[in-house]
Amino acid sequence: MPYEESNIEDLSKTPFDDVFKLQIEKMGQLLVPVIERMFHVTSTVVDIEEIERLANERFLLDEGQKKISRRFSDSCYKIAGGYYHVECQSTEDGSILFRLAEYNVRIALDGARKDGDSIRITLPNSGLIKLRGTTDSEKSSEMKIIYRFSEQEIVMPVPVLNVQAYSVDDIYDGGLFFLIPYYLIRFENRLRKISDSDDPEYAKIYSELREFVNRLVKACEDGIISEDNTRRLAELSNLILNHIASRLNKDLRERMTGLMSHVIELQEDRWLRQGREEGRLEGRLEGRLEGTKSLLFSLVVDKVLDVADAARRAGESEEAFAKELEEYIKNQK
Repeated sequence: MPYEESNIEDLSKTPFDDVFKLQIEKMGQLLVPVIERMFHVTSTVVDIEEIERLANERFLLDEGQKKISRRFSDSCYKIAGGYYHVECQSTEDGSILFRLAEYNVRIALDGARKDGDSIRITLPNSGLIKLRGTTDSEKSSEMKIIYRFSEQEIVMPVPVLNVQAYSVDDIYDGGLFFLIPYYLIRFENRLRKISDSDDPEYAKIYSELREFVNRLVKACEDGIISEDNTRRLAELSNLILNHIASRLNKDLRERMTGLMSHVIELQEDRWLRQGREEGRLEGRLEGRLEGTKSLLFSLVVDKVLDVADAARRAGESEEAFAKELEEYIKNQK
């Protein structure tokens, strides 16, 4: 559902799961370095850039461009011969291990094969990205799923990556760009205590956030993060920032979220300059608008934004945007 300030305590209205889903859909390759960090593997067998989307299912391609596996879950990858399934957790509701166990069995059955009079079922490696926590917690921890049959037990370790224990340098120097939107959650409790712009804590948070945003801009300018992914990360980061800053007054909230909006504006300016220099302004603008609208359409479909807000961001009338959205949904079927 679209986020509403009145529902801030209702955890079902938080945007975190939607942001995670959209990241997997729009920039899933950024999750690969996180998987490598969590499971100590290297993605040398499968080039994750060769993922293609077919309807609502994902397929991984090998180097010979042949389909080798179907992904049951959006966040399950085949890397270096093994399957790795990662989910995110924003609340301590005790259900995450049950969900992981259920998804594991479904993924395993999806890839099961007959072996004589038997079937061979291979469970994927499972991991958890923990979004909330403290900055002084361990960067990694472990949970377990224990499968039991008769007197036999299979103990599956579940590595946990604690996002809030990662510093700015950890994220940018380590190439963990997938974590960028969730880094902002560390400001949530501090922002709730601020009453006005004279509060020294506000200036401190604003300064820290500005430094974080500048690192994103620099990574883009250095060619480390693509322009498309930079814009998407900024858009999704703003969704989280709007949520955690919802108790600030309107002026303070807009000033805070304006930092990420500035990244988006810089991207637009860069595309315009490049378009003029290369004599392909119209084509570049069309490409930019198509990418932006695709993201906005996804946000509306997933009920993160309403049509009115998405249309405003696209610079269109609500009626025109709604017609394009209808066509987008039709083409996805």
